[in-house]
Amino acid sequence: MDIAAMSMSLGSMRTMSSINVSLLKKAIDVTKENADMLIENIKQMELSVNPNLGSNFDIKI
Repeated sequence: MDIAAMSMSLGSMRTMSSINVSLLKKAIDVTKENADMLIENIKQMELSVNPNLGSNFDIKI
């Protein structure tokens, strides 16, 4: 393989590597955002739960 072809091949591999790293970073960011939203939803559900609600009834006849 001559030097020019090797140089082009190396440049192409570097470009693909940098694209792969960028895609992986984006995937990690999206996963983190989804996890944060899930945690926030769980916190909201915990706040909405009242274990004593509906356990006692006042009845007048």
